[in-house]
Amino acid sequence: MLLKTETYNQQSNFVQYCRDGKEVAILGTNPERLPHYRRLVFNIIKDTLETTFPISFKYIDTEIWDEMVYNYFSSHKCNDPQVWRMPKEFVDFCKAENYTTKFNLPFLNDLLYFEWLEVELYMMEDDTYPQVNSTKDWLKEKIAVNPEHKIIKLEYPVHLEKPFEAANKKGDYFLLLFREKETGKVQFINLSVLFTFLIENIVLAEKTLEEIFNDILYIFGINDLEMLRSEVFKFLEDLKTRGFVLGVHC
Repeated sequence: MLLKTETYNQQSNFVQYCRDGKEVAILGTNPERLPHYRRLVFNIIKDTLETTFPISFKYIDTEIWDEMVYNYFSSHKCNDPQVWRMPKEFVDFCKAENYTTKFNLPFLNDLLYFEWLEVELYMMEDDTYPQVNSTKDWLKEKIAVNPEHKIIKLEYPVHLEKPFEAANKKGDYFLLLFREKETGKVQFINLSVLFTFLIENIVLAEKTLEEIFNDILYIFGINDLEMLRSEVFKFLEDLKTRGFVLGVHC
């Protein structure tokens, strides 16, 4: 049901007041009580962001963090009604405002994104797991993996080091994140370029492992097939133990 124009206007005025604190006439309200509502709403936003981004909150200077949060609160109009999704808009807001440069925090975009993904994966809807068989003969099969995952690229190793230490190590960093089926816990694994290529091709499920090996030998210029097999098999067994590799497709 659509709101009446006057009702919509009053609600909009109240929302805008909560954002910027500028006095406005709102029917049926006590002006002396309005600041309490504004403080309550702000505290909800602030607490949610501090909970979602504990590493950022810990290491970024308090004055800078508070300014970022207040600017977001006062000027950004959230699009999603679910509070738990709101921090994703904070990530986008900080990026759009170029806070990495303004506050000399080169790692900021990566760190916020990394912390947000842990929440997003934990809260995501259950995906359909593939039908699998268990086998130790990987070569001739198409390997099945946990569908509740993401592979991302970062410029700073914020998943490996403290933020201000990571700031001095700009490069290409690849990361696998996935949600454990039984516990819902989100795991992350640092990946080499080769293992990133391997997993991306496994996820596509278009080639057998033997076919992927042939591609790796050609693209990466590797001559020692036995060494490659040994390292990949150890990697896959580790991923199976962790709950990312499930087996092979039926």
